[in-house]
Amino acid sequence: MAGDDLQELKRAARARARHILSELNPKRRKRAALDAGRALRFSNIWAAYDCLLAYMSLGSELDCAPVIQLALNDSKRVFIPKTLAGDIVFFRILSGGGPFVKGPFGIREPAARRGESEVWESGKGPSLALTPGLLFDEDGGRLGRGGGFFDRFIRSFRLGENDSAVTRPLFIGYAYDEQIVERVPMGSGDERLDGVLSDRRFLRYPNR
Repeated sequence: MAGDDLQELKRAARARARHILSELNPKRRKRAALDAGRALRFSNIWAAYDCLLAYMSLGSELDCAPVIQLALNDSKRVFIPKTLAGDIVFFRILSGGGPFVKGPFGIREPAARRGESEVWESGKGPSLALTPGLLFDEDGGRLGRGGGFFDRFIRSFRLGENDSAVTRPLFIGYAYDEQIVERVPMGSGDERLDGVLSDRRFLRYPNR
């Protein structure tokens, strides 16, 4: 598929996703965040991971606050992304209340700087990475907002997956069930996920 055609498909898909999200009322959003957090907490993968890489929701994205609190309650180490030099770096938080600052895209980020707080890196222990997006499909496809931050982050670990020193995170999409569609447009620079968890189902892709 030509690059222009793919970008047009992505633009249309993003518009569709934003419409889907705009139709979700506040009560539905709050309930979905609670249900998704509990579903993950009681899933068969929760106990296998020492670290949770989560995100601070932007706009009407599925809120990670409930699952972050569940992870902290279970003494897991929780890390949240901060944008540095065009990439994302995950800093540890000790409380769901921050402290946070507003990042360059209006997203809340940890207030800490390098050297002031623990930074997530390979070798920290088995890590579960909740990945935001606009749309997800049933084959691990993900449509982000277009910045490529999470695709680059995921790729950096998959390129080193044959290195025994690298502990590869499990990358799981985190979404409202309405965001899971039959197929999302994907290009060569887009990374597929290991699964997607919504407030109503958990899809895993064992061949990832």
